[in-house]
Amino acid sequence: MARGWAKSAIVLVLLVVAGIGAGAQEASPDEEAAPTRLQVWLPAPLISVESGDAFQLLSEHSAAFSRNNDAEIEFRIKDVGKVGGIMSTIRAGKDIAPAALPDVALIRRREFTPTQARRYLQSLETLFPSSLINDLDNGLVFGQIPLETGSALYGLPYLFDLLLAVHSQPLQNSGYRLSFDDVLASDSAFLFPAARTNGLNQTFYLQYLAAGGLTPSDGAMSIDETALGTVLGFYEDLVGRGLVAPDVLTFQSPAAYLTDFINRAERAQLAVFSASEYLSMLDQQNPSLMAASVPTASGRGRSIRDGWLWVMVTPDLSRQNLTARFLEWMMEPDFHASFARALYHLPSQPALLNASLPQAVDRQFFAELLGNATSPLPENEGGAAPRLMQEALIQVLHGDASAAEATRQALGQVSER
Repeated sequence: MARGWAKSAIVLVLLVVAGIGAGAQEASPDEEAAPTRLQVWLPAPLISVESGDAFQLLSEHSAAFSRNNDAEIEFRIKDVGKVGGIMSTIRAGKDIAPAALPDVALIRRREFTPTQARRYLQSLETLFPSSLINDLDNGLVFGQIPLETGSALYGLPYLFDLLLAVHSQPLQNSGYRLSFDDVLASDSAFLFPAARTNGLNQTFYLQYLAAGGLTPSDGAMSIDETALGTVLGFYEDLVGRGLVAPDVLTFQSPAAYLTDFINRAERAQLAVFSASEYLSMLDQQNPSLMAASVPTASGRGRSIRDGWLWVMVTPDLSRQNLTARFLEWMMEPDFHASFARALYHLPSQPALLNASLPQAVDRQFFAELLGNATSPLPENEGGAAPRLMQEALIQVLHGDASAAEATRQALGQVSER
């Protein structure tokens, strides 16, 4: 009798323990319903505050995605290009604190290098339908990096920005394609961000390419004597007529002369800005400003294309699939066009260009610039040639050498290396 009772007690205890174990393994109803949280980092230079129209538009659009995918989107606004910025944190946290990193981030194109992409980011190849890839057209290269076997998509092109010129007074050339001769004939003061700590400023780089110079190849860049002499000759003429001052060498960006340019709208002047800065000025400051291509020797419109792209950080395959669905949702045409317009940028889908621009803007002009745009000269790329060309420009702007003398000096220094 006692033995039978003992056996029954043991069985009862085992059943209780088993029940506790089973209960511990079963998730509560609240836990089962908990949505997956997707971490998304946004760049402060593009979206600085959550109270702005652009962020509100983003929040509404992402809320619909959350409802449809049982996911919670958590946005975080971070700096770029500095310690604690998006890419800086991704680099520092990959091995030390990977759990603290985002699933996906929107980064500036100039921070998207092949080396960093391969080491810190995840490939986006095969994650998107062919229809979305086709909608990007020739903008797809904006997010590709070279591999030994070809190229691979590591960034989803999202927002484009272009280098252009802005003027407040009509020029003799009524079109938007400007040559060096057009600028000189108009007697317009020329403003551009000529400062560069290591390498060549982007305005001069664009003009050099348009004059026949070549982009870097395998990290090295040569100096084309004719192209360099032609562009330096333009600046020599500007200096001779008092249309450009050495002060431009202190301008790191158009922000350095934006206020003066706006306040002197009655003066004949031509200034280099980005498309986003121009569209912002039209909307917020002076709707009568006119845009043109950056002046070149031939007058054929060329531009530098910069901007922003989405990159995926998470190595988790299930989260990658959710991230891909989120990015596809961000490319929804109506939203993409509206979001780009709210941020004064151009959408990466060419078919959306018209819908993203204000009515007063010449759409054909922007379409041509996009079609004739090249990538910026990467930081620390090209070897000594970009720095020597920048030094030649400095000599000409200071009046220390003629265009021909500065060109010979640059070529001489290249040959000595």
